[in-house]
Amino acid sequence: MDKAIKQITKGLFLALAMFPLMKENIGSLSIILCALFVIYDVVRLKKPRKVTKELLLFTLVFWMYFLHAIFTLDSSLDTILFHLPFLIFPLLFFYRPVYINAAFLEKSLLVYKASLLLQCALFLITFLKENTLAQVFEISNENIPFFRTYVTEHAFVEIHPTYFSMLLLISLSLSLFYKYKEKSISQKWFNRINILCATVFIFIYASKAVMLILGLTVLVYVFQLLKSKNPKKAGIQIAGIFLLGILLIFSFKNILIDRFDEVRTEINRPLVGDYHNSINIRVAIFHCSKKLFSSLPVFGYGSSLQAELNECYEANYDSNFYKISTYNTHNYYVHLLLYGGWLFLLTFLLYFLFLFRKFNKSTIVLLFLTQVLLINLSENFFSRHYGIIIFMYFVTLFSVLQKEQVKKKENIV
Repeated sequence: MDKAIKQITKGLFLALAMFPLMKENIGSLSIILCALFVIYDVVRLKKPRKVTKELLLFTLVFWMYFLHAIFTLDSSLDTILFHLPFLIFPLLFFYRPVYINAAFLEKSLLVYKASLLLQCALFLITFLKENTLAQVFEISNENIPFFRTYVTEHAFVEIHPTYFSMLLLISLSLSLFYKYKEKSISQKWFNRINILCATVFIFIYASKAVMLILGLTVLVYVFQLLKSKNPKKAGIQIAGIFLLGILLIFSFKNILIDRFDEVRTEINRPLVGDYHNSINIRVAIFHCSKKLFSSLPVFGYGSSLQAELNECYEANYDSNFYKISTYNTHNYYVHLLLYGGWLFLLTFLLYFLFLFRKFNKSTIVLLFLTQVLLINLSENFFSRHYGIIIFMYFVTLFSVLQKEQVKKKENIV
């Protein structure tokens, strides 16, 4: 019985890395099941661990929303439940069974990358059932790649294109910067294939913000290569990166030109009737966020924030764009400020300061945190299921890996 429970628990921890393949409800169910088996292990062993200051800091964002709801009498249970991953993941990894060690958890990095590659293949198969390969390079009149629109509407698992691009970017970053387990030729080639596929699909989705962050990530890697003790090998890699970049830019030049030129051509065009796109909608969001800020309550607008934004859209724009889809602030820092006031935003920034100090010697984690901070400039990354899950999963996983590495060094000394 105990052996079966041990195998199931291991499987559930690995399943946490497979969320790119899961619908939101299935992903949530896997987290709940994993939590139940962790609770069973804690109860069975009757060895409760002392709650540490670090654990409380890891859960800070959850308590932000929870305490805000209490002090403002904002009874938005959905908001509290939505932010539960900020509480659950630190507890899962803090109270994990002893056999869920660093060596085992490193396998989950491979599972995550493999899951994304499989999801890319499934998306491509879904697309090619009704379309041709050449149409992968097409772009609509709204300057949106045809592939990303089609897949979002027809795939079994619906993931927002920008968020899926971020999942790919993180997978690519893991292959570039986290190579401690590359002990065989097959592992090295898997990482190379992952880097290539992730990069190609990021170009296919052509999310402007993610592509800019990809450029920054590549620059960090090139800078790291320039400090290499093997200049010949580093030179070959830099040449390969340059050639791959030229090939991809040439192949996707039409998509790239249309997507980035859209900023110039659409930023001053009025949002009227059915004429709206990602740029003039963001301009409208910015203006309405600015209006709400001018009369910001001390503790923000709370759960009524979206309703306030919609009222502003209706009053200032002759368009029903906000009725077709929900348009939040598209900037998480603005969201925090408008939702909970200055104290709310400051607490969140202090939370990230804690993370940067904790992982100040880990290139991959510092890069990951920077990528998330940057994407939050143009997206409410923590306002979607996949954004919160990926962030908390990797932050808590890397915390465990870092502690195990410290222990190994201490044992060697």
